[in-house]
Amino acid sequence: MSILDRVRANGGEVIRNEWRITLRRGRLSDAALAWVKEHRADLMREVWPAYDDFEERAAIRQFDGGQSREDAERDAYEEVMAC
Repeated sequence: MSILDRVRANGGEVIRNEWRITLRRGRLSDAALAWVKEHRADLMREVWPAYDDFEERAAIRQFDGGQSREDAERDAYEEVMAC
């Protein structure tokens, strides 16, 4: 069962807004929420298949391009969505 399926099975909801996600917990316990937080990248890949491309482009912009993380993420998002 996927992470997203487990969240939904417990009355939770994952909402993606651009490159960010919000989790509505439903009946998820505190321990379950902590587990989901530890596996955030895996959840992001389920919710948004372009997540790895986004992360790579944002990192390049930040570390090689000297952009702030906020600017790098915004520009990487626009780049990935244009493909």
